[in-house]
Amino acid sequence: MTPLHQFGAWLRGLFLAVPMNLAELLFLLVPVLLLWWVLKLPETQVRPVDRPSSRGENLRAWAALALLFQILIYWFL
Repeated sequence: MTPLHQFGAWLRGLFLAVPMNLAELLFLLVPVLLLWWVLKLPETQVRPVDRPSSRGENLRAWAALALLFQILIYWFL
């Protein structure tokens, strides 16, 4: 057995030690935290600078919508 196989076996054992409930929570927590970060972005970072602003160019709203769909899908998996 090579050192790479030993490392892989060690890593597999480490991942198997994580309870499934914790893994599911972390899997759902990542997009929730990303949504929180997107909603906290300042207005100057979510609109194009070189053009006059229009209603559909607020990237925060579209990113939040996509993340909400992702959270809902992961919640019901």
